[in-house]
Parts: sequence; structure tokens; C-alpha cells
Amino acid sequence: MKISEHAERTEKLFGTRAEDIHKWIDGFFDHESFGQFLRSGNTDSYDPYEHRKFRHCKEALEDAYNEFEGKYSRKLIKNVFECHLKDDYNGYLPSRDDFKNGTFTEKYHESEEKSAQEQILSEVELAEYFKGKEYYQKKKQKNQKNLTSFHLKIVLPTLTATALFIISIFTLIIPVFQNKMLQDRKVMIKELTLAADSVIEHYIKLSKSGKMTLEEAQQTAAREVGEMRYGPELKDYFWITDTHPRMVMHPYLPELNGADLTNYVDIKDKSKKKLFVEFVKIVEEQGGEGYLRYLWQWKDDEKHHEPKLSYVRLVPEWNWIVGTGIYIHDVEAEIQGLTYDLLWVFLLISIVLFAIILYVISQSYKIENERIYAERGLIEAKDRYRALVEASNEGYILLVDGKNMYSNITLQRMTGYNEQELASVAIWKELLPANNRINKNAIGQLEKIIAGDISAAEFEAQLLTKTGIKTDVIMAASKIFLSEKNGHVISVRKITRATLDNDGKLYQQIQNYSELPAGIQLEIESGDTIGHIVHSLSNIPAMVREMTLHGVKSSAIRDSLCKIFETAMVKLIKMAIDEIGEPPAEFAFLTLGSNARREMTMFSDQDNAIIIKDINSDDTTSVKRYFLKLADRVCTMLDRAGYKFCPGGIMAINPRWCMTLSEWKDKFTHKTIQKFDESVLDIHTFFDISCIYGSEELTNELHRHMMEITRENPEFYLHMARNCLSYDIPLNAFGYLKTETQDGVKSLNLKDCIVPIVNFARIFALKYNIGKPSTLDRLNMLAEKEILSSESLKDNILVFDHLWYLRFYNQIICHSDLREVNDELELDKLTAAECQKLRDSLNTVSALQNKLSYEFLGIPVN
Repeated sequence: MKISEHAERTEKLFGTRAEDIHKWIDGFFDHESFGQFLRSGNTDSYDPYEHRKFRHCKEALEDAYNEFEGKYSRKLIKNVFECHLKDDYNGYLPSRDDFKNGTFTEKYHESEEKSAQEQILSEVELAEYFKGKEYYQKKKQKNQKNLTSFHLKIVLPTLTATALFIISIFTLIIPVFQNKMLQDRKVMIKELTLAADSVIEHYIKLSKSGKMTLEEAQQTAAREVGEMRYGPELKDYFWITDTHPRMVMHPYLPELNGADLTNYVDIKDKSKKKLFVEFVKIVEEQGGEGYLRYLWQWKDDEKHHEPKLSYVRLVPEWNWIVGTGIYIHDVEAEIQGLTYDLLWVFLLISIVLFAIILYVISQSYKIENERIYAERGLIEAKDRYRALVEASNEGYILLVDGKNMYSNITLQRMTGYNEQELASVAIWKELLPANNRINKNAIGQLEKIIAGDISAAEFEAQLLTKTGIKTDVIMAASKIFLSEKNGHVISVRKITRATLDNDGKLYQQIQNYSELPAGIQLEIESGDTIGHIVHSLSNIPAMVREMTLHGVKSSAIRDSLCKIFETAMVKLIKMAIDEIGEPPAEFAFLTLGSNARREMTMFSDQDNAIIIKDINSDDTTSVKRYFLKLADRVCTMLDRAGYKFCPGGIMAINPRWCMTLSEWKDKFTHKTIQKFDESVLDIHTFFDISCIYGSEELTNELHRHMMEITRENPEFYLHMARNCLSYDIPLNAFGYLKTETQDGVKSLNLKDCIVPIVNFARIFALKYNIGKPSTLDRLNMLAEKEILSSESLKDNILVFDHLWYLRFYNQIICHSDLREVNDELELDKLTAAECQKLRDSLNTVSALQNKLSYEFLGIPVN
């Protein structure tokens, strides 16, 4: 659907068009520049940033709230957002996983015709689907079929063939007839001239025999030839000249008889051609005969002249030249009549042919409609079941005739193997090593199922992952029938061995929690597939839970998460380089924001960029294409590993964040000096950068440039300070917590509590030339420079760690309760003492805000 159609629908349902929401959903983060890249730099159907998956999914609802809250109510935003997606995806709300596994592709509405699809078929509908066209013709909806392929394959070739047939009539057939008719006329006048020549030959013989004198013979021959006529009106004639040339006889211009024709030029002949001299040249140069075109009097009408084609022939005995001609007009008139007749014939043929073609097209159109309807139904039915399988928390594998045809992402993450590896029959020997009684029984059950001895079974087994970890599972297998082949679906789900914490809640018990980060790092470093890395990273929530519940400092948790992230990212970059080849230029792969500050949660999204060393301008396009492809591989693998795509598009996969060093410098200068009103997020991100792979020198050079530019433009600090102060501390005027009510529960956003500390450390570090990206490192350096007192430093470090501890604890609770993981802390779950400690912490943060305001604006915070 187009945006206008979406707006009309929401206006009808909810009383508002909300076109800005629809445009945002279908919008692009940097449409103009990146669209140009796709048009000019795309190769091998490579689309490095299929951006719509970031907003055409239910995960983007929170971004929609942030974008339009204040303009519309949250309920209306939710209604419009979900209505838009359901209209695009047939009543279904896709997730980002649906795009990754191919269930859906992104919609590009404004450049496409309306092509809404039919409802996905249920099992009953699928069974009834092939009853015949009388059944499903009633179900199809008009004007909702995209038959572009049909038009290209059937209609276009048919119309092209018809057009070529008509064109060939005028460019080939009729010209052939014209040339043939003209050649026939030329032969005719030649044969007629031979007849006149035979009359002259007769009198030549009489003269030679003495029966007539030469003069009598010539006069008689000339008179008889002059009386010869032909043509439809018997007005076509012969004339005779000699080789001087002088006119011997002309039936229609007797005044020329005996006249010297050397300089005779027909007054109407604009070429001033000396006709009779030309006749002499023709017979002398062309073996005594030839043809000539010229203008001449129209028969006996002295005022009318027409183009004429004449044939002349030499009579050598008397040095006469006898000739005759035809008017081209006569030939053209005959050709026109013939053409008219041919056109009528071809018109009748074309009408019959066109009728046949229309019938063929109409029948093909019906068949194509039926094929599309059937194909769409089958594809959508398949996609529905595939989506269900991919969304399942259980692992699934499909066997057809004993061969592994498909495995879902859950099974891949569970085992550490990718889909290609799981497709190997031998993999079952590695997944289910027959070294214990449980697996011997499991293998026996699988063999019976595949052999057809039993149709279904459920049994325990012990999977051995690629990293050597043993996992207790329950496997269930059932028989299915696909495409006249025997198939089996095998499901795999983990058996959770659980214990209780002090609150009576279940959690997975993991021993030696302090060694877990190093163990996960080692697993990642030893892995050689994305599945291996994903499996290793799946242990992070359990690790954070253990470390949090056992009182490990939040700084140690953050440090562990960052080490794991950096290890995974470096591994993925190396894997991507191995896949696409060595880089064509020196580069630095940067982490940005919380990644660079080493302040990640276990659910942080991606923020990254690439700096490319300045290169020859002729090579820029191909080099950038390489690094965008590299970024695509890395960012996509990070997303699969659980580090979600940045909803703001701050990733190296976006050309705005993959540039040469000079372009980065220009961008920063432009952002800092000329564009104070642009995205604060972009500006802040510039100052939290860290090189995770590649050239440290490129990173340092960019950082030095940023410091120089900001020092040269002190007004930038004012702009940045105002932005930092725009983040409100969630305390009211009386020092009590300022909360929000969501679904009847009072909550407070912990990230909003931490951001002011991060902003304070960033802007002071920038002013005092501190290159460290970490917030705690920046605070310590500020204390060394005596910008912060030692007491203030201790207070803020304690507050920072406490807020982070609450953040980790809150996310673990959400994750354990299978709720959406966010930073909304439900205050009713805190004790009075904990609430007081949180208020005290926020008062300390408020003091930082006051210091920032005094330092840069000279005024206190209200």
C-alpha cells in the first residue's frame, strides 16, 4: 500500500490520517545519499542496508513512541503503527527475525503498484485450494494482482510481434513490390524499343537491297516509328535522334525535327541536364543502350511536366538513337493502387491475427491469474509455518527420506553448528555420541523412525555441542508426508536443571561464575562459525545473573561484557575478511557510544563505524564498496549474535558511518561549526570512539582533529552543554522520585538516570583534552586535574556503579520473567531504604548537572 492509502485507512479506523507516522515507518535514515550509493555502487544485487527491516517490525514501536510522543497519544501511535504493518503483511506483525529468516521482504511502497496479497491459507483452505478455478475464482479480489511478469512474458512479446509484422509490410514487402514493378516497366520499354528497332532494321535491309533509296528508307522508317503508340491512352511514343545529336523525329514536338540538340535543355528541368547529349553518352559508354531519368512534357500537355524514365538504343547503320520512356507518375499510381490493395489484405489478416492474439492473451491472463493465486497461497502457507518454526523456542530439524533438509535458528544456536553443517547426515553421530545409555536409546529410536518402523516417539538425549558442552534435551519425532516422499520432523528442547534463589525464584545454576567471562572468551576465540559464536554468547544472561546475584561489582560486569563483545567483534571481523578478501586500504573499525565507553549491558545494540585511509579519488568507489560489504558481514553477524542493529542507523553498514579520514574530518567540522541544530546523538557519538580493529593511528588522527576543532570553536561547548542539561534528573522540586505510570505500575528509567553522568564526563573531558572514552576513566582524570574533588569523585563512582547494578539487576529480572527487557525499574519492588538510596544517588547526579551549568553557562540548574 502507498502512504496515502495507509493514511486513508487509519483515518477511517481511528479518525486521523497520521501521515507523518506512515512516512516515518516507510522512511529512510539518509535516503538521498544512500539511495545514490545503491543506484551507482551496487554490485551482485548487494544491498548492504535493507533499512526497512528496522521499522517494519514490532520492535520499532518503542522508536515510534519516542518519535511522536507529545504529538499523539501512545495508544494512537500503537494503533497507527500496528495498522500499517498489518496492512502490509496481511494481518501479521513481523519481527526482525522474520526478515532475517526470509519470511518477509521489506516493502518499497512508493515505487510499486498496489499488490496486496490474499490472506494466508489455513490448512483447510490449502486442502480445498485445488478444487478448481470455479472454487477459488470467487475468492480472488480484483485489482490486487501484480501481473507485471505476465505482461513482460506474454503481452509484450505478442504486441511486439504484431508491431514488427505491420512495420515489415511498409519497410520490406511494399518496397519489394515497388522495385519489382519498376523493373518490370524497364523491361517493358526495352522490349518495345526493340520492336521499333526491328521496324528500322526492316528499312535498312530495303535500302541495302536497292529497293528503296537511303533517304526514302529513312523517311519511311521515321514516319512508321513516329506513328507507333502504346500505353492505356495510346499516348506513349518513340522518338529518333542521331549521334550529333539532331532530332530526326519527335511525334509531339515536330518543331524540333532537324534541330541541333547539342544545347537543348528542357526548361522545367532544374538540373539543366542536356538530355540528348546524355543519350549519346549513354549509348557510347554503355554498349549501345541504357536508361535515363529526367523531366519532360506530360504527353501532349505543353504546360505540364513530370519525371520520366527513358530507354535509348543505338542503330549503328544510320547512327540513329531510338528511344521511348514511361512517366514515373504512372508507375507510382499503379504502385499506390497495389499498395492500397495489399493494405486491405494485410488489414484483414491483422484483424484476424489480432483477434487470435487477444484470445490467446485472455486465456494466458486467466491461467497466469490462477497460477499466481495458487503459487501465492503455497508460498504464504509455507512462510506461515516457517515463521512459526523460526519463532519457536524449540529446535527443529526436517528429515526427508532420511536426509536433513532444514534446521531452524534455535537448533543452530543450541548446537553451535550452522545449517550447512547440520545438513550432513554424519552430524548425528557428533550430536548424539553413543557413549552413554541415554544416547544409545535415542539413536535407536531415530533409526526406527527413519526406517518407518514407528511413526512418532519422544525420548531423552544428551546433545554434544560444537564447543564440547553436553546439554540434556528431550527429542520428539513425528512422521509427515511431503511431495510423495517420507519425512520426519524432530523437535529438540532443553531440560533445565534448576535451583532456587533466596526469593524462591528458579534460575539456572552455574558454578565458578568468576571464571565464566574468560571461558566465554576462549570459546569465541576457538570458534570457526557464526553458530559457534552465537552459542557461546548465549551464556551471557546466565553469567550476568550469577555475577549480579553474587554481588560482583557492576564495573567488573561491564568489563566482562566488553571483553566478550570485543573478542566476538574481532573474531567476526576476521571471519568477514577471510570471506571477502584482504582490505584494499588501511582502515580502522571503530566502536562508538556505550560500546566504546565499555558501558554495555547484555542487551546493548550496535554502534560502530569505519575510517578508511585517504586514497586516490579514482579508487574511492570500489574501496568503499569493499568496506561496506565488510561492514554488512560484521553487523549482520553481530545482530545474529544478539547485538541488535542500531535503530538510529549509527553503524558502519550505513555509508554515512563508513568514510575516509578526510570525509570524517569534514563531517565533524560541518557538524560542529555549522549544524548545531542537528542530531545530538550524532554529535555525542563522535566523542565516544575506540578502535577495536585496524589502525590506531587513524583513530588518533581523527580524535586530534576533533579536539582542535572544538578548541577553535568554544561556542560549541555552549551548544553541547545545553543539550546535556536537557536530560532531566527524575527528581521533583521536593527531592522525591519523579516516576511514570505504565500499565498501572510506577516506574523510573534507569538509563535516564545514568546519561547525565555520562554527558558530564564527556563534555568536561572534551574541554580538558582527556582522550579516554570510559566515563569512570574520565572522572578519575578530572579528579587528577582537580576539576573534581576527591570526595565528589568517590560519591559519583559509587552512584554510577549503584545505578549500573540496579540496571543489570532489573534487566535480569525482566529476562527471567520472560518480559521485554528494558530499563524501566518498577519502584514497588524496592524497599524504602533502597528508594532512599536511589534518591540520594540522583541528588549526587543533580549536583553534577549544577556544576556543568555553572562551568559552561554561568547559571544554576532550575
